[in-house]
Amino acid sequence: MRARWNAFWFAPASPLGLALCRIVFYGGLALGFAGTPFADWADVAPVFWRPTWSFAALGLGVLPPAPLAIVAWTWKLALVAACVGLATRLSTITSLLLGYYLLGLPNGFGKIHHHDAIVVFVCAILALARSGDALSLDRALRARGAAASAPSGEYTWPLRMVWVLMALLFFGAGASKLRASGLDWVLSDHLAIVLVQGHYHVNDVVPATTFGLGLARHRWVCRALAATVLGAELAYPLALVSRSARRVIVPGVLLMQIGIRILLGPSFGTWMLCNVFWVPWDALLARRRGDAERGRADQPRVAALRAAS
Repeated sequence: MRARWNAFWFAPASPLGLALCRIVFYGGLALGFAGTPFADWADVAPVFWRPTWSFAALGLGVLPPAPLAIVAWTWKLALVAACVGLATRLSTITSLLLGYYLLGLPNGFGKIHHHDAIVVFVCAILALARSGDALSLDRALRARGAAASAPSGEYTWPLRMVWVLMALLFFGAGASKLRASGLDWVLSDHLAIVLVQGHYHVNDVVPATTFGLGLARHRWVCRALAATVLGAELAYPLALVSRSARRVIVPGVLLMQIGIRILLGPSFGTWMLCNVFWVPWDALLARRRGDAERGRADQPRVAALRAAS
């Protein structure tokens, strides 16, 4: 058990996998939040400000418009720098600290949002990781001509930490449904009502299609979907220990989140972005190297056949 535990966290891996996750994650955040006007929160009347416990403990409040805009632009630039691996340690720490403030700010105005919190946790993991050891400007500028970093457990544990984080969050979502509603969350008409409700602008994003209205008319279909959602959330931790379960559950939950955007309206783009950490980059890269080596090995035979023809 000890050996399997250590292998899960620290099996040697190429730095390329973690680097690719860094590029996609921070690049996706930079694109996704490029047009977000964080400075608008400074125009909300102070009477509505009810800071969360962490903001209150740290004495954080709403900055005036100009400083808040500077913080927002600094964060967006830090995301770009982290994506390309420029001053990776500094840019990832800056992305964490400013992201905690900017993404936590909307939670102080009467509603706790749950679609961006995962970003802060993943940023914390990457701020501690050696994600700039490959495919980064840091390596290109400082280690020109140096040998590539050898496989190491330092490139494995950050990926596994994101796995565990996602498993806990999805399992918590399923357990919360059972704790609050029990099996009525599945056996009642709750999902059908939510499918209709989404078309009455209860969220800031309306459903992408009206297909949910037709789906809501079929009670048993809605209940089957609700059971599937609940089962997938509760089973998500199995993806940590079973490769077969991983191949079904992770893509299945990703499709579930896409379905939520299409049928209900709310977008979980940042959550979907985190699925990049589940991609078996080492296996894909090894397969590509194997194909390239076989291609080089076949070149003399192909040349001989061409000469003979």
